[in-house]
Amino acid sequence: GAASTKSVVEDAALPFDLRRSGMILGAGGIGMVIETEMSLIERLGKSAIKARLLATQYSNSAFHGAALDRKHIASELKRFFNDIDLIHGISKAEIATHGVYFSHETCTHASSASSCSGNEIAALREALGDQLLSKLLILNTKGFTGHPMGVSFEDVAAVQVLLKQTVPPVPNYKVKDDYLGELNISKGGPYACRYAL
Repeated sequence: GAASTKSVVEDAALPFDLRRSGMILGAGGIGMVIETEMSLIERLGKSAIKARLLATQYSNSAFHGAALDRKHIASELKRFFNDIDLIHGISKAEIATHGVYFSHETCTHASSASSCSGNEIAALREALGDQLLSKLLILNTKGFTGHPMGVSFEDVAAVQVLLKQTVPPVPNYKVKDDYLGELNISKGGPYACRYAL
């Protein structure tokens, strides 16, 4: 998606909004120190565990520089949910009901054919179905940070959401995009959750 030409951030930073028209580029950095569970228990005891990294999956969907393959994205998301259920006994229903989803939506144009949000929501809908998708709270940090190149603010935000049990709103969301269907878009505030995707 091309960069937004809007001169006011409130008119440009529009994740999932029908008015979205291009991404806002950003930059930044994060720092995370990840410690093994055994090391933490040895240092501070079992009660020190506040959150843990349950699963990761790396998938290469870079078949084309500008056209995402939504079928491949959906198949990889299904594989991820299946692995979590198989390995950890946590169903996709449990995750959707008690979780939040940190979207990669970059405010690209509102196109049913190739927008970032269109591909992302289609994959979630294929993997979860409409009923479970309606329960999953959708978050987005790129409306605050722009699309930073080479860093994922979502990772740090996910940890903070789990620790604080408070979610940010999807900024400037006002106009529903009917193509995306019914979505549980975050309005911000206290939110009890166990999982962050």
